[in-house]
Amino acid sequence: MAHPMDMQYQEFNKAGPQNRRFTVGEGFLLKYICCCGPPIRYIVTAAAVLLSTVLLVALTVLVLKYENRISNPVVPEYSPVVPPETVMGQTGGTNFTLSGKLRIMQRKEWLAQPLAAPLPILTTPVPYVIISHTATEQCLKIAECILQVRTVQTFHIESRGWWDIGYNFLVGGDGFAYTGRGWDTIGAHAYGYNNVSIGISFIGTFNTVLPPARQLTAAKQLMELGVKLGKISENYKLLGHKQVSATESPGNVLYQELQKWPHWSEHP
Repeated sequence: MAHPMDMQYQEFNKAGPQNRRFTVGEGFLLKYICCCGPPIRYIVTAAAVLLSTVLLVALTVLVLKYENRISNPVVPEYSPVVPPETVMGQTGGTNFTLSGKLRIMQRKEWLAQPLAAPLPILTTPVPYVIISHTATEQCLKIAECILQVRTVQTFHIESRGWWDIGYNFLVGGDGFAYTGRGWDTIGAHAYGYNNVSIGISFIGTFNTVLPPARQLTAAKQLMELGVKLGKISENYKLLGHKQVSATESPGNVLYQELQKWPHWSEHP
């Protein structure tokens, strides 16, 4: 007795060329699929599931790698072009030797918002360096510090109505310095002193705790670099934010530490 599928194929063949919708080759393929359909369908379905799984795993790996690269960006060390003898030195008879290299995170690296308008130029070298704190959470990792810097910039622009983050530089618990307005632009960090100072803000709140050693070192290195680059006067005065504004910044504990540093001045 003929197989039902063979009978259907014979009926299909009898239809004549004028009534066929398929070529002979297509008809043969149709016969093969009809006869062996279920096993092929199972194989195709399994292959599709396997391919989807492989693609999903590959996509997951790519996403994880991308997130890891964003969380832990590879940032090159900052090596200013200055003579070797100016990298370290002594100030006021106090040993002010700085260990390691200063690492500065540029604006594009911490994903700064673009300037809302051109900023006025700062006349350098300036006679003052003013230290503040951001009064935010501390940060110990690059990703955490980038988040804090971007949060501060957003607050200054959207809540204060400023054109950019107010500080010239920030220093984080990760040991990095972060470029704010930089060396050559007037800041918005200490009213009445913005046009005669470089403002450096410690990321965190330091009313009861001292910043990590590497955060303190980064600030010292940054000031040392500013002098070498001619952006800060050699006989500059180091002030706490509270000395020129009605504020608790840079926090009592950090302020007590600043009083031990070279160039700290009791009076502006």
